[in-house]
Amino acid sequence: MPGAYDELNLVSREIGAHPVLQPFLERLRVRSFLEETLGPPDPRCKLPPVDTALLLLRNFTLSPHPLYAVPQWAQQLEPKLLDLQSNQVQLINDDRLGRTLDKLFKSDRKSMLTRLMLHMVQEFDIDLRHLHNDSTSLTFSGEYRSQSPRDPGHPPAKIVRGHNKDHRPDLKQLVWSLTVSHDGAVPVHYNVYDGNKTDDTTHIGIWDALCTLVGGPNFVYVADSKLCTRKNMAHIHDKGGQFITVLPRTRKEDRRFKAWLAQNNVDWKLLWDRPSPRRNGGPPTRFEMLEDPCPSSEGYRVVWYRSSEKWQHDERMREDKIQRARQEFQRLRERVGVRKLKTREQVEAAVERVFVETGARPWVRVQLESTQVKTHKQERPGRPGKDTRYLCEETEVVTPVVTLDRDAIRASATADGIFPLITNQPVDTMSALDVLSTYKYQAFVEKRHEQLKTAQHVVPVNFKTPERIEAYLLMYFLALSLHALIERHIRLAMKQRGIRTISLYPEDRPCRAPTADKVLRLFQPLRRHQLFQRGQPIKTFWDPLSDIQRTVLDLLGVPSAEYGQ
Repeated sequence: MPGAYDELNLVSREIGAHPVLQPFLERLRVRSFLEETLGPPDPRCKLPPVDTALLLLRNFTLSPHPLYAVPQWAQQLEPKLLDLQSNQVQLINDDRLGRTLDKLFKSDRKSMLTRLMLHMVQEFDIDLRHLHNDSTSLTFSGEYRSQSPRDPGHPPAKIVRGHNKDHRPDLKQLVWSLTVSHDGAVPVHYNVYDGNKTDDTTHIGIWDALCTLVGGPNFVYVADSKLCTRKNMAHIHDKGGQFITVLPRTRKEDRRFKAWLAQNNVDWKLLWDRPSPRRNGGPPTRFEMLEDPCPSSEGYRVVWYRSSEKWQHDERMREDKIQRARQEFQRLRERVGVRKLKTREQVEAAVERVFVETGARPWVRVQLESTQVKTHKQERPGRPGKDTRYLCEETEVVTPVVTLDRDAIRASATADGIFPLITNQPVDTMSALDVLSTYKYQAFVEKRHEQLKTAQHVVPVNFKTPERIEAYLLMYFLALSLHALIERHIRLAMKQRGIRTISLYPEDRPCRAPTADKVLRLFQPLRRHQLFQRGQPIKTFWDPLSDIQRTVLDLLGVPSAEYGQ
């Protein structure tokens, strides 16, 4: 006689952080924007491209996988979390996902992205008064020999060699440019350029695009030193825009100020004194400033700053370079006269290599001293004996003698810790402290680049066609924006409630600035279980929520009922 538990079956499905992500997708109206861009679905198509595009976006945001692994990932999830039916999940494969990327590339991506970003700014009330831009390299290990576009009307960016910011000159690359808001570092604009594109040629197009997004030039555009060209700054200034950037060391204003600084006692004005950001009880970080009485050659305001932290860093770097050069020259002295260090030309070339490798040329001086060394050699080959005759030979040995240029070191030390910022904003509009604090937010763009390459695993890219790569990067930009919105939401909620830290780190260690990666990973293990008997569900139960998971859900405004509790 069959038992009461015959034909029982337990089915477990991953829930993960999908309920956390869903409210942000709904508020962004991503589905409606994709539908407008991709057009109505073909009735012959069993799985519309909009659904597969949203599937890719969810995957890139929550758990990045290569295309061939996405079907297996989707099958482990509850279909309703993906806005799919059970039979549609079985239709997911890498070919269908690849064709979705092809269709997305051919669509009007820029218009769709502009409309979506405008909606995001209004929906989440993002402040666009200050916008920060920076670029990085996306490195590719494939050959990508064929660069001819499939569709001449939609040429993709070219994957070629260029100045690689990941220090991989042996690999090809694309240039990824990102602009974020000063409010939560939310990405609002991106662009993909040819791998050999230089930053100084991109800023005008980016600034014009941001004017369309903001509705005019009423924002401060912040970028690194590549913005500091006569053409770029004039374009922004003449159209009523505002900018802040770094004055490059190659400019004559930099050389003039440092020369004047070495010959005069300067009364720096204390601007900002704050506790150490890295460790309790550490030395405070101090910023001093000096308004340059002479404007730049274009007539813009130049403000000089001196950072105590950068001061220590510059001093340490100079000492390290000098010490390394002295060690290398000592090794060189021990090897002169042998192998490839016999002639003056060979020694001069070796000295030059040391200077290039160490960067110590400004402070180290090298004199080549010539001495005559006598050597004795057998007149004839063979085993020496009592009658063996020897010949005396004199050879020139060139030896490098190292001295330190104390005057150059003292002159260099006067410039330790200083850096110049250039802006078209007068003092009565933007104080020196405002200029500094606005520029220092630039580090958050670099943080977004780091998240793109680490937490979101944008590389390696497993595509052969540049067209699919560009569409793939669009989805990653949207995923990066979702990450930023989640971070901004939870941090604002913590600030409003007076919560300084939450225990997101291992061993329940406190976290003052939660990142989306940590938040989403917190919910990754959660599952829903269903018990079936003879094919019919008889009980449903969920993995229990921990206290920290409940706290995070409350901060994000996600009801715990989404996890059955």
